[in-house]
Amino acid sequence: MDMRLRKIRDLLEAEILCGEDCLDIEIEEAGASDLMSDVLALGKPGLLLITGLANAQSVRTAIIIGARAIVYVRGKRPDQEGRELAVRMGIPLLSTQFMMYRTCGLLFGSGLSGIDDRPGLRRPSGKSDEASLVQEFFIAGGDFGRAGSVSIKIMELLKEIGIDPTVISRASIAAYEAEMNVVMYARRGEFRLTLTPSAIHMIVSDEGPGIPDIELAMKEGYSTATEEMREMGFGAGMGLPNIKKNSDRFEIHSEVGKGTRLEIVIDLKQGERA
Repeated sequence: MDMRLRKIRDLLEAEILCGEDCLDIEIEEAGASDLMSDVLALGKPGLLLITGLANAQSVRTAIIIGARAIVYVRGKRPDQEGRELAVRMGIPLLSTQFMMYRTCGLLFGSGLSGIDDRPGLRRPSGKSDEASLVQEFFIAGGDFGRAGSVSIKIMELLKEIGIDPTVISRASIAAYEAEMNVVMYARRGEFRLTLTPSAIHMIVSDEGPGIPDIELAMKEGYSTATEEMREMGFGAGMGLPNIKKNSDRFEIHSEVGKGTRLEIVIDLKQGERA
């Protein structure tokens, strides 16, 4: 059941922090988490994100998955950077005094569906007729203030070209997780995006500690995140698995003490994905 944002505001006795002109938008489903990696794994377009993580990363994550709006629980409010980003990207922000449990219960009890799991990845239904395009970006390790900015630029670029929204969602999530790996663990990194009529190619190379055991790193739940990273909503051990889940082809090349290179390919043509 879809629910208008206006009704959600009333049910939660919420304050509108920005997006007062968007109260008539319809919300299809809701999901709640303070771990942004979980949101990336389960989220999808049309989602209402319910969270207590009040920083810019919550807004960036909402942008990447195509969320319609964010509700902050326990009276939380995003920082200035997050609010300015939400205004620029047209994402309404609400704040309720209710705890997360009650917030979810009120919405679910009023008929708003919750996400059970991310559905099986769907085949892209469209392709770009544009000529091949190449973009390169620099990523600074440890710069959490700008983390996610490269992924948002890529998402906006794909939208401008006219790539299918399903493909954009998958590419954005993969790009975001790859970018965050550099920010969290490496000294610096380079992100190379190549778009052809048949596929999106992303190569992310970093100078960092490398991955000693790739097989272990690919397991869901395995994480070497610091406490600081966990406080920002990361560290659920879903980064590399999320990239693989959203890719048609994914390869990791890593050398301990030197760095890691991720190669991500997302097909645009139907019938190519097994």
